[in-house]
Amino acid sequence: MGQHVFVSYKHDDNDFAEMLMRQLQMAGFTIWIDTEHLRAGENWREAINHAIQDAFALVLVISPEAKASEYVTYEWAFAQGAGVKVVPVLLRPTDRLHPQLEQLQYLDFTDRARPPWDKLIRRLWEIQGENQPYTVAVARDAPPTVKSAVAALDSPNAEERRQALKSLAQMNHPSAYAALVGAVQHTMRDVRVDAAFLLAKQTNNQERAAVPGLLDALHDDDPRLRAAAAKALGDIGDAAAVPDLLRVMNTDPDGNIRWQASGALSKIGEAAVPGLAEALKDENWKVRRSAAEALSGMREPSALPALIEAMTDRNDVVRQAVATAILGMGEIAVSRLAEALNSRDGNVSRTAADLLQHIGTPEAQAALQQWTTAKNTSRLDEPRRTLR
Repeated sequence: MGQHVFVSYKHDDNDFAEMLMRQLQMAGFTIWIDTEHLRAGENWREAINHAIQDAFALVLVISPEAKASEYVTYEWAFAQGAGVKVVPVLLRPTDRLHPQLEQLQYLDFTDRARPPWDKLIRRLWEIQGENQPYTVAVARDAPPTVKSAVAALDSPNAEERRQALKSLAQMNHPSAYAALVGAVQHTMRDVRVDAAFLLAKQTNNQERAAVPGLLDALHDDDPRLRAAAAKALGDIGDAAAVPDLLRVMNTDPDGNIRWQASGALSKIGEAAVPGLAEALKDENWKVRRSAAEALSGMREPSALPALIEAMTDRNDVVRQAVATAILGMGEIAVSRLAEALNSRDGNVSRTAADLLQHIGTPEAQAALQQWTTAKNTSRLDEPRRTLR
């Protein structure tokens, strides 16, 4: 059985057919709609046959013009012969329908002020559910309550989908948990996102299967959802989230969310270092500052080369953030700072010396003493070489 809905209509009813198509597409259905151009082709019958056979339902738009159309008659008759269910939609009052159509219960769309779109969509979901498995796989031995909740995940009603996810999260059964994991890959975005947050909450942000849905939430229009997703991704700590978190840290219009993304990257640790090191070179000083703040507290030696290079950033706010990140590493940073003491750039040397002084460990003091002695010796030797 196919995946799409075939729409059969007369060209005179084109405006309604286009509205019908939009409504069904918004409900998540794939639509196959024939055109006058197709019908004029040499192989229209073969194309129509295949399209109907590959459909799980045919929506028939009934009007006096459609009743008189040999094409429309052929389409619904062929559908019945192929075992595809026909859903009649009465657009305008039509006398003396074919006896086979008279037996079918139609949906009345003659009242343009109250079109029953919900009933049509629900009927199509019911037909689709009869002929194909649920979007989310469920174990055969799963309890009826789990199967019922899984079926509701495909409901056209958003609130029903939301309640189904909550039910799965509350059920103490392996099949319910597996269904919740599977829901993160659902075709409907709201199901993916809600399932991801429920999984993260249920596992105290330990379940990596929640990551795809949380990444979806990072693109949401609601800033609260984006902020919550960034925090959860940081707690989970999956490196797969790094590119999206970097994008949010660099471009999100909300400062709080940029801060949340920066904190999440800091929690992820080493996997985030290459991206953050690159961000330290960004033209935007706010991006550079956020990158330094994310690196602060990581204590990741691999971040030191980029931080050392950024010590003399042209922006004082960035320089302060970089200094804080280096100082947070403590003893780990001493050897790299000791090397920086010998830089040809006096600003780099002085900054490294100041940071070593603040670190203050015996190793840091020894590096400073050695550098100071070498510098003083060089100054004393310079006049002697001149006199000679």
